[in-house]
Amino acid sequence: MEDTAERIVNRAINLGCQDAVADVAVNRSYQIRFAQNQVVISNRWRETTASAFIVYKKRVVASDIKDLTKLEAQVENLVKIAKASQENPDYAGIAKGPFKYDRLVVDKKIVDLTDGSDHVQAAVGAALEEGANECAGSFWKYDEEHFLRTSNGVNGYDRRSSLYLSIRALMGLESSGHGVACATKLSQFDPAKAGHKAGRIAALAKNPVTGRAGTFDIVFDPLIFGSLIDQAGGRAGAYSVLAGLSPYAKKIGKKVASEAVTITDDGSAESIGRRRFDSEGVPTKRNTIIQKGILKTYLHNTSTAKKFKTKTTANAGLIAPDAHALFCKPGDWTKDEIFEECKDGLWLTNTWYTRYQSYVTGDFSTIPRDGIFRIKKGEVVGVWKDLRLTDNLINVWKSVVGLSKNVDQVQWWGEVGVPTFAPYALARKIGITKSAE
Repeated sequence: MEDTAERIVNRAINLGCQDAVADVAVNRSYQIRFAQNQVVISNRWRETTASAFIVYKKRVVASDIKDLTKLEAQVENLVKIAKASQENPDYAGIAKGPFKYDRLVVDKKIVDLTDGSDHVQAAVGAALEEGANECAGSFWKYDEEHFLRTSNGVNGYDRRSSLYLSIRALMGLESSGHGVACATKLSQFDPAKAGHKAGRIAALAKNPVTGRAGTFDIVFDPLIFGSLIDQAGGRAGAYSVLAGLSPYAKKIGKKVASEAVTITDDGSAESIGRRRFDSEGVPTKRNTIIQKGILKTYLHNTSTAKKFKTKTTANAGLIAPDAHALFCKPGDWTKDEIFEECKDGLWLTNTWYTRYQSYVTGDFSTIPRDGIFRIKKGEVVGVWKDLRLTDNLINVWKSVVGLSKNVDQVQWWGEVGVPTFAPYALARKIGITKSAE
């Protein structure tokens, strides 16, 4: 694989390219899908793919190469495409290596895992214990190797392994709950906890009634709060700012959240998003995006960093920098205190279909899913449905008054694309509309 990456880079340079990056990934993933409380299918992958990034006189092309038997011909074709493309005036090069990397950390017990059915059964059994009738979801074992070469002297190797489970528990068509389990160590993987949570929410969400619009205090469960953290991290990407897709433009050093909020991105920390280097080969590190409510930095690759006259934050994305793993600093409240301080509001457990009315201002809406609970004096007094959270991203973050001491690592395909460590949160006076409005 090292030779394959080297061949891609050398061929591109020999054909006149100024920069080239090749990432050859060996994927050995394993999936179990389950429905109606039973395993329905098991899949295993063993595939090798090369990602190539080439630059010919500021003409940038990126593509995956699936058929490695025709490697040189496909690189030649990419160079032809680059020569026929328009210049990218914002392209300013890639990082210059070589670099030293942290020690490789991989749990051999995950790498050696060949059967995940016990984990599925643990999650389903826990949900049924809580009163759920039916469960569905998926279990994943991820095991990937990456061989990175660049024309600027980078020679990197990484191996990433993790476990992930997503379970949805149902009591009826309108009564559901969602739980996830994520871990990079088998000893820390807890599918039963995810099942208990999904089942508990589903059982509590029976017989919902149409809710009313208004302004409410909101208890955010880690799943939906993880979505908001993901939005904050994504909008802090320098490309999003340059493209007019972020409310954080020209706000470095300004208040964009309450003092309770500190959000960092850290690809070097223990998480299912951990990696030794970014797509340019720069060693990952901790970057504070928001510190006590103040926007401290955008996330950069080499090109965007030069545009903003700063240094890369090791968040390449060769085309667009992005977060690796997002951490919201925990608060000093217990979960019970979060609920007790919600005198008249809602507990939202999950969401989907987050859409922006204006990226520039941050006006957005998102549809709460699974359990939506009416809270009075810290207690659940009703179950609602057919609602939409309609507000402004910066306003929501400025409205956060409390965060729990404990956080959950969350990710799921619908709304939390970046692995995120999220606490329970309490926010004041958040806009809620009916879903048809």
